Amino acid sequence: IAVVSVLAIALPGCVTAIKQREVNSALTDVGFTQEDARCLARQASRNLSISQLRSLQRAAGSLQQPIREMPVGDVIDNIRAHVDPETLQAVGRMAADCARARTGANGG
Repeated sequence: IAVVSVLAIALPGCVTAIKQREVNSALTDVGFTQEDARCLARQASRNLSISQLRSLQRAAGSLQQPIREMPVGDVIDNIRAHVDPETLQAVGRMAADCARARTGANGG
């Protein structure tokens, strides 16, 4: 019983850490800065479901070039084609939180 209790407590943390590493890697692969990727990955791994993360993965996989080299409209069209509105809204909130944190950290 003690082993089951320890697994029940530790397993969600391990899964979250694995998701965070995978999301961070995917974000840097599509052109996010390390700082932005870390921030978004930390939040996404805690707040998004596996199916939401997979939809983001599909969107990233369909990109033809790094996100920072694409026109904003093309990025938005790509994301809308693969990501449901609820996930898109959640990611938007997370991105805004990361931007605020970065601005605050830089004294702006």
